[in-house]
Amino acid sequence: MKKSIIYENIYIYRVVMNLLYSLKYKTRFNDIVNLIKKSDKKVLELCFGDTIIAEECRKRNIFWTGYDINEYFIRNAKKKGLNAILADISQIERFPRADICIISGSLYHFILEIDLLLRKMLDASPKIIISEPIENLSSQKNIIGAISKILTNAGKGHENFRFDKNSIIEILNKYSDSHQFSYKIVSSKRDILIEISNDRN
Repeated sequence: MKKSIIYENIYIYRVVMNLLYSLKYKTRFNDIVNLIKKSDKKVLELCFGDTIIAEECRKRNIFWTGYDINEYFIRNAKKKGLNAILADISQIERFPRADICIISGSLYHFILEIDLLLRKMLDASPKIIISEPIENLSSQKNIIGAISKILTNAGKGHENFRFDKNSIIEILNKYSDSHQFSYKIVSSKRDILIEISNDRN
């Protein structure tokens, strides 16, 4: 299925995302980067899209690995010398080990397989950072919502599901015991920022 144009041009992508985030698009990544500690040597980023976190990791001499299903995003990252891998993360059996695993703005794509995705992230890392929109233009039942859905088609069609604060907390509470993790909400604004600690061992 054909992707929205924003997923085929990084500059258009950034313009649209800045509009969706009221010109505070980079703030979303700054909040995530602030959770990366000096002791973290390897970062795994799932569905990375933009390279803001990767470039910050390079400045800190942190080894970054990024997965994305979008060929354009992969080419853009590789041109910058970044360790980007073209793959559908739902089809990967095991992720590489890292000190921290990050997924931002993409968890809703995997709502039907979130059980397995959480397991794979916990197998790979002692800490997980989730940043997920909880106030979505695409959830509005008006022309703005309809346009937003079209613009944010990543290739799987116009997905209707989006998280709100209650639904993402419900998911975490559902799996925290069986998957052996604890979590804290770092902030809850346009996006909810969550830090998960792996409680195994």
